[in-house]
Amino acid sequence: MAKTIVSVSKKHNSIWRMYFYYLNDDSEYKFQSKKINPLLVWFYKLQKSSLHTNICLICDRQFQFYKNRFEADMDICAECDPDEY
Repeated sequence: MAKTIVSVSKKHNSIWRMYFYYLNDDSEYKFQSKKINPLLVWFYKLQKSSLHTNICLICDRQFQFYKNRFEADMDICAECDPDEY
C-alpha cells in the first residue's frame, strides 16, 4: 500500500491527524485520515507531499506530480520516459 501524505494537522480537541491518499488493490487512489501519535508529527510532516506543476522538456506539455521537500523536480513527464518513473 503506497501512501502519499497530503496534510498533518491538529483538530480542535488536540488530536493530530494525518491525511493521505493510498493506492488500493484495484489501483485506485482513496483519500483517508488517521490519528497519529504526537511524537510522530514531525516525522510525518517531513514526509508530506505537495502537488507540483512542470513543463516537459521533450513534448512541451504541462504535467503534475507529487513531490516532497527532499526530492528533485521532474523535468520529463511519465509519458515520454515511462522507464524512469
